[in-house]
Amino acid sequence: MSFVSRSLRRIARVAGGTAFAALSALSVTSVHAQTPPPGALFDLAVTHPTPLTAWQQFSFSFIAGTANTTVSFAFREIPAFFAFDDVSVSLHTGGANLLADPGFEAAVFGQTTPTGWGRFIQPITVSAIGQVATSSQRYGCNVPAHGGTNFWCDGSVEGYDGLFQTVATTVGQQYDVTFWLQDDSGSAIYNPGIDMLGYAAAGLPVGTIPVVNAVPEPETYALMLAGLATIGAISRRRKRVG
Repeated sequence: MSFVSRSLRRIARVAGGTAFAALSALSVTSVHAQTPPPGALFDLAVTHPTPLTAWQQFSFSFIAGTANTTVSFAFREIPAFFAFDDVSVSLHTGGANLLADPGFEAAVFGQTTPTGWGRFIQPITVSAIGQVATSSQRYGCNVPAHGGTNFWCDGSVEGYDGLFQTVATTVGQQYDVTFWLQDDSGSAIYNPGIDMLGYAAAGLPVGTIPVVNAVPEPETYALMLAGLATIGAISRRRKRVG
């Protein structure tokens, strides 16, 4: 699905539900499902396969195998967007939340790598990548923040993108991960089209790559490459003519 197609659906969504539904149905037929990263400890499609129309809290646990554990969350939402907020990683026996800025309150609207977090994508991912939203500026989500004023809104189309933090852990100890999630598609959750997954391992989910702030957004980067290719072709033609 192209960035243009996704943009048209966003416009239709603002214009009216009927137009949005029609464009969504047309666009979904062109999507090639991307395999979710393996090794998930939490799969929303298994835990909650029915529509997720309101904020709901979910959790999963892990036993630390290393002194530093990367906790990751991956999203894919073909027709709409996931809202994600108020995340916690703590010892099963209790204690402080190990995450920095778990509610995204230190970030600003449109920030694509939230303060204190890292971000990753599958290389195929180019459109509707997640960003920080607010209760008044919701990006593509249809709900306000669960807590505070900020949250993460993600509608990754072609593949999975996500967030991660690496926290200090004690080998052999159990840790609990909790978070609040909402999906505004109104559709059943299914893998791989509308799904969210959680991971805890020594690194990022297999097949994903970290995104550095200094690197342009994938969709912007693709346009830049296309532009450079066009300029190069024009330049070569001019040299041949000259």
